[in-house]
Amino acid sequence: MNKVKLYKYYINNIEKPLVMEAESREMADQMLVSLNNKVGGNLSIQNITDVRIETLIVGESSKIKGGKKHIWVGKDYSNDGWMEKNKYLEIVINNKKQQKNG
Repeated sequence: MNKVKLYKYYINNIEKPLVMEAESREMADQMLVSLNNKVGGNLSIQNITDVRIETLIVGESSKIKGGKKHIWVGKDYSNDGWMEKNKYLEIVINNKKQQKNG
């Protein structure tokens, strides 16, 4: 079962949310603290205006990684759960052809 979720932290004076990909809120919070330490520790808990949790949907959820669009396929099919869109579409098309011919 997919435990990975996107935790989106909305922060004052930052246009887009900071997004942490994690298996729990605790892990996401730790990632945010670690990021804050790396960038100088300027983020305060009072600056966080909202936190939203997004469940990843196989074949639907996407993100840009290394300049290429990736689709969520789950950790059963990829080490990190993401696959390049072109590769994903190739697999889907091949599966549809096999179902049609089989």
